Amino acid sequence: MVSIYSASTALFNIGINVFSCIIVTIILFSYKRNFASTHDIRLLIKTTFGIAIVLLLDIMMWLLNGKSGRLAGALSHAVITSYFFVQIYIVFEWVRYAWYRIFGKKMDVCKEKLFVIIPLTVFALFTATNFLTEWIFYIDQNNMYHRGILSEPLAVVLLMYPVIISVLALYKRKGEQSHDRRTELLTIALFILPPFLGASVQIALYGISLLWPATAISSLLILLNKESQAILQDPLTGLNNRRNMEKHFAMFEQGQNRLVTVIMLDLDNFKHINDQYGHSVGDKALHLAADILRSVFIGTSAFLARLGGDEFIVIIPQGKESAARETEQKIKDAFDAFSRTEKLPFSLSASIGWAISDSHSPGRMERLLKEADEKMYRDKTAG
Repeated sequence: MVSIYSASTALFNIGINVFSCIIVTIILFSYKRNFASTHDIRLLIKTTFGIAIVLLLDIMMWLLNGKSGRLAGALSHAVITSYFFVQIYIVFEWVRYAWYRIFGKKMDVCKEKLFVIIPLTVFALFTATNFLTEWIFYIDQNNMYHRGILSEPLAVVLLMYPVIISVLALYKRKGEQSHDRRTELLTIALFILPPFLGASVQIALYGISLLWPATAISSLLILLNKESQAILQDPLTGLNNRRNMEKHFAMFEQGQNRLVTVIMLDLDNFKHINDQYGHSVGDKALHLAADILRSVFIGTSAFLARLGGDEFIVIIPQGKESAARETEQKIKDAFDAFSRTEKLPFSLSASIGWAISDSHSPGRMERLLKEADEKMYRDKTAG
């Protein structure tokens, strides 16, 4: 380990942290201004806010480092302790976000407690008792910061969480066919790369602070991916929009996959929900319907989109009638189960139609869409 601490090093660290704070502030502003307050965006905002706080704390650490006086020492100890607590918070929120985007659902409570909350709580306890043990850091008589014996091992433990997330994202990416989805999973997987490089330099050159400025770069890459997704995403439900559906249609028209099933859904009594409970409740119903569809097709290669209004579409790269009927029943069962368990002033159900193709022909996707639409309205009339 090489120590390169000097006044110029402190100035460099403060400068790069200030620049990174500006970047993170822009990222936060973009999430607030350009995106709906969905579960994943809220988690991203929490993660990014944590990064902003830890950058500010890092600046304060360098400003206080080596300052004489008891007050400076006490402030330095409080700032560094807060710094370690916020790191734990960032890792926790990032794991929750990444898991939700990789698997399309929140982490199971038992898994979250066993693999995330309990280990990070132990880390937090080490941090809270550091003033007694000095295992994580200590401040000498000149008010200079020094790493403790557990500083680097605990840093490795924290880094393991995003590493595991990267492995899961790459594994999930192998089974994805959508280009947009594959790009998102690759972005999540590569999130660890800049912080890993920054941490490696920080460990090797004691005095250089690059971990969190590098993490700000990763956050910027996540934002850029979200911005590109937003162009092809329905802002209300988070599903693909009609424009992206047309791109997906073109892929099936031009590709080698002969087998495809198109499923169309239309929410029942949606006009009644809007008229009786208001459009805000109607928007909530659409969002809930999208969540139900995600739960049905989680872990599959199905393409989900909102056509507009209360109409949704599912495109599946398979062509068996028995599978299509089974999928139709799964969707209806999922809506029924939701309506039985959720205490809402209305029930959610959907009329469904589907069409199958097992051969290429010009305009086949439009024909499938028309056939599925006709069957859906027959289902609505019969229901």
